[in-house]
Amino acid sequence: MDTSVYNYLVSSFDPKYKTNYAHDARELRSIVKRIRKQTQTSPVYLVNFTNSKQSFVLGVKESSMKIAESLRVLADDSADSIFLRKTAQSSDVEQVGAELIDADGKPLPGDFSIRVKQLANSQVNQGKEYYETGKGLSAGSYQFRVTVNDIGYDFQYNIRKDANHREVIQGLSSFITKAAIGLKAEPFLFGQGKIAMRLESTMVGTPDGNATFTLKDKNSDNIGRGIVDYYGLNNVLVMPKSAVFDLNGVEKTSINNEFTLGRVVKVTLHRPSKTEAYVDYHPDREAILDGVQNFISSYNELVDRNLEFEHRVDMPSKLLRELKGLSKTFSNELEACGITFDTDGYMSLDRSLAIQAIESGDMQKLFQLDSHVTSRLFTKADSVKINPMEYIDKKVVSYHDFSKPPRGYSYITSLYSGLLFNSYC
Repeated sequence: MDTSVYNYLVSSFDPKYKTNYAHDARELRSIVKRIRKQTQTSPVYLVNFTNSKQSFVLGVKESSMKIAESLRVLADDSADSIFLRKTAQSSDVEQVGAELIDADGKPLPGDFSIRVKQLANSQVNQGKEYYETGKGLSAGSYQFRVTVNDIGYDFQYNIRKDANHREVIQGLSSFITKAAIGLKAEPFLFGQGKIAMRLESTMVGTPDGNATFTLKDKNSDNIGRGIVDYYGLNNVLVMPKSAVFDLNGVEKTSINNEFTLGRVVKVTLHRPSKTEAYVDYHPDREAILDGVQNFISSYNELVDRNLEFEHRVDMPSKLLRELKGLSKTFSNELEACGITFDTDGYMSLDRSLAIQAIESGDMQKLFQLDSHVTSRLFTKADSVKINPMEYIDKKVVSYHDFSKPPRGYSYITSLYSGLLFNSYC
């Protein structure tokens, strides 16, 4: 089988599959020695290499590599281990939300309690109401200033002749909102065909208890009232307020309903409550569950390839039989962590049991590098990816003569060449 055939078949299996594991020179030398030994000591076989057999051999090799890589992620005991990742958890998510942000390498603050007394809110102004079709200010240019957080913005708005209140308020609302100065203005409809303008700050809270924004008329070329005064745009309906809460029993304030504690915990206040919420830290369940599910998917992919091959050749799969026998030896350990097998050999995950195992630390113990389960699965996946030809039917032509020195080379195109070192076997 040449490289073009191999590359074509590999691309037809899983073109998105890429290993994230960096191999070193020692590992490559080790693989070369193993393949050389396999080549030198194995019998010579005659194989009827059909397309289905080629697809099966390449498929189980790729699947076994995925299994090994998923196990490597779970067994990682470095500082980047998924079992060392944490999440913040609130006992009352309706009152307070908590999540970790950029917590890598940073110390976490201790567990804490929090009770929300008052949420921060925005300032709301509501103007005078007029009949929509009525007319008020005369045509002309009207100038006014809007001050938002001590920053002044000058506006000039032109009213055309015979414009009614609805047209003026709709146009002026759009004019102020599009300026993007931290205000949202919109028409507000009353019953009996009346309309007014409603203005609201886009930010909540106030640092000093005063209004967040004000509006004031400036000199205009009109005789009479300015547009702010006429439409009552500076009438405050709701004053802005900062959030008030108890943190570990001590009252605190915040101009926002969201703040960061210790630079790593983002706390979001949702609603006031008479009882405290408690925030503590737990293993990152979702990250661990994703890692376990990735391993299960890789394992099931290998089972799937074997069942498909069984159907094609109408013969029991040797590899599937070995996998079922292997799974029986540690089925109790897997089941305790929510991982079970069906009659065909597929793995499945009980999420609730898995979460319990994550919280208790049993899931981490299950996938430690030196654990019974991980070491056996690593060994099996490794042997399959080095010599997948073991699992197709073939005829023996001759046996190795152990009375003579071994001969053979690692890179010869034999059945045991590691299939051209794809991703280091």
